[in-house]
Amino acid sequence: MLCTSRFTFSILKRFACTSAATLTRSPVRPDLDFEYLLDEANLPAIKQNIASRKGIGDIDAVHSAWKEISNFNLAAYEDVVLAEARYVQLWDKLYEEALLIPNFSHSEAPEGDESAARTVKTLGPKKREGRLLTAESLVKGWRSLFFPTAVAGNRSYAFLGGLSNLEKQLLDYAFKKVVARGFRPVTVPDLVEKKVTAACGLVQRSGHTNIQYVLNDHPDTCLSGTAEMGISALVRDRIVREEDLPLRLVAVSRCFRPEVSKSAAEARLYRVHEFTKVEMFVVCKPEESDNELDAIVDVQSEIFEHLGLHCRLLDMPTQELGAPASRKFDIEAWMPGRKIFGEVSSASNCTDFQARRLNLSVKAKDGSRYHAHTCNGTAIASTRAMVAVLETFQTKSKGLQMPDCLGKSSRTKPLRQQVASPFSYSFGLLF
Repeated sequence: MLCTSRFTFSILKRFACTSAATLTRSPVRPDLDFEYLLDEANLPAIKQNIASRKGIGDIDAVHSAWKEISNFNLAAYEDVVLAEARYVQLWDKLYEEALLIPNFSHSEAPEGDESAARTVKTLGPKKREGRLLTAESLVKGWRSLFFPTAVAGNRSYAFLGGLSNLEKQLLDYAFKKVVARGFRPVTVPDLVEKKVTAACGLVQRSGHTNIQYVLNDHPDTCLSGTAEMGISALVRDRIVREEDLPLRLVAVSRCFRPEVSKSAAEARLYRVHEFTKVEMFVVCKPEESDNELDAIVDVQSEIFEHLGLHCRLLDMPTQELGAPASRKFDIEAWMPGRKIFGEVSSASNCTDFQARRLNLSVKAKDGSRYHAHTCNGTAIASTRAMVAVLETFQTKSKGLQMPDCLGKSSRTKPLRQQVASPFSYSFGLLF
């Protein structure tokens, strides 16, 4: 068995979490739960959890790297510099593999792929059906929606007048709802370090399509996919007093995602490369995280129910949890023009997965410290919510009957434009 004593574990943590060891000269590393990961008695449970979550992560590789570290013999190297480089390489390998091990799934999370999602309840009125237009077809004559593909690619869009007003009304409505529940407003950057996105659980796998936009001149910096990342950067390397928990934060931010549509129904406004989102984020004690997740879901449910959308709340299965979530709930709204249920919000309990990687801890009243738990959830995402509202509340005259909670429609005079003729230079008068 590897790591047979708590003394061995304490030595491991000292090397892993500090740069005190002269030989390693390692950077400060996340405080991963190696005491659990390296205990061979836990291997069956860890392997089963990995298998249930799309098989990403290799616990045997973690054990192999630790075995090499444990058996490392400095005397076997004539060159101390080479020995040091090899030792650092082994530690890097240990962390690279350990960071890929997913969070443990909640005991009540359904096991399996997307088809195993469990419907918890339905929200809102009976779903609207019939021959209805998609959101994009509905507003075609409004001169309010444009797709400037020559500027920013096939998933770019621009709103004018009515749609721009609708977007703002939806975002303001959701933001006020969340603040009324005790969430503190914060403003965070849309540019974050890749170290932060990785700590949140977003890891780019080699050979796979890019999952985030990276700056060419600053390859360690990327555009944020959600305010969760900016808020995580805000609380990274922080110690929160136990008496100040739970810490509930809310931010409005632009979100950037290089996603690809899976069907025709996901075209145009449904799946875009940038949108605006109201995001909730909670830092709490371990025993509070299940209740905090439920509270986030309650806020989400209230928002979409009061909007008058027909929705279903899903308890997501293990293969849909990603790396960080222990449990996740999605809300899907019925989009009658597309005739599909489309995801409009998600909420996750990440337990201590993110906090360990962010070096986010709690100081108890007795002076001791422990890892916080984090939860997050989408209050509203602009384009998806707009699709659901437009398709649900369209009128026979191709207008929009606004949901009561948003107030009156703020239709403004459309901007009339024509396509210009190609411009060409004439130098004939110069000679």
